[in-house]
Amino acid sequence: MIIAVVGGTGWQGAGVAVRIAAAGHTALIGSRDVERAKSLAEKLPAALDLPAGLFDAATNEDAASRADIVFVTVPMTAHAMTLEAIKPFVIGKIVVDVTAPVNPKNQIENLWPPEGSATQQAQAILKGVADVVGALKNISATALFNYKKPSNCDILIMGEDITSKHRISSLLREMKLNSYDVGSGEICRTVEGLTSLLIYLNYAYHLRQPGVKIAQIDPGLDFIPTDGILPGT
Repeated sequence: MIIAVVGGTGWQGAGVAVRIAAAGHTALIGSRDVERAKSLAEKLPAALDLPAGLFDAATNEDAASRADIVFVTVPMTAHAMTLEAIKPFVIGKIVVDVTAPVNPKNQIENLWPPEGSATQQAQAILKGVADVVGALKNISATALFNYKKPSNCDILIMGEDITSKHRISSLLREMKLNSYDVGSGEICRTVEGLTSLLIYLNYAYHLRQPGVKIAQIDPGLDFIPTDGILPGT
């Protein structure tokens, strides 16, 4: 399967491309500057011990046109413009929106679009054209690059179409990433807002690649509260 990474020459996009190739699919790196994409596609295989034949390069539009699934990994400042550019080339496809709305000049600040979140903006722009799934919002590029190690970060998936979410969840399993479907709509803003929070934690506490992990409460609890303990119940 050919999977495009639109805006794939940044750290996050390159990390996504690595995971795609490690899963045995062709990572088609897209960029406004095709020479940058070619350079990255040539360097990644040797650097990360992956087959060179699983990386390719193209313009963003050509990558979106050739791919079966399209990941969008651009900064928020280029998000709407990039989606409009690839819109004619993603008809009937799944577009995985990876963009988090952090301000490139101040990463603990968010640049919220009028639609509410990056995923909702992508859904609005591509409405009736492609199914949009939000994913990989909170995992660091470093964790993505280290594909040989288990990731301690769960992936939160958002979107309107459950079939598309299931398909992306299956792809993420191939990429050795565990995911949870957390809904759609307003939840997109909540999930994307966690990214700037994690960046702040990294700055403030020097945590190593902080991420989101879904954990069950220990079943060996001593006390389970019931309504009967509250006044008037």
